[in-house]
Amino acid sequence: MKSHKSPMDEGMENLHGAEASASRLNGVMADAMERSVSIFGRSVQAFQQEGMRFLTRRIEHNAKAVQELGSCKSLPDLLVAQQRWFADMTRAYSEEWARYGDIVTEAMHESEKAADETKSSVRRASETH
Repeated sequence: MKSHKSPMDEGMENLHGAEASASRLNGVMADAMERSVSIFGRSVQAFQQEGMRFLTRRIEHNAKAVQELGSCKSLPDLLVAQQRWFADMTRAYSEEWARYGDIVTEAMHESEKAADETKSSVRRASETH
């Protein structure tokens, strides 16, 4: 004989199933937020470290340039030293922006991987068990 459940029992079973599914999804989303915060934190730290490294090198190069400019004996020597300093500075800033671009690219790749993992986790969590 087949047992029949009352509409109230069926409704309660559906509610418990939905509650379990929502709980799993909540865990998945909390994990996703944690990964995002971690990626962001590592990116900010990489920017800070790179910025400090760059600033230190620029101060060193600028100090050498000031010494070189101070030792010039003629206007042509001064112009050559100034052009050398300017070319060095332009190259350094260009390379620095490329390094910042690498940091952003790496963060984007990490974010993309985390998003793919989250999509897979959401699919698994939303499946009926």
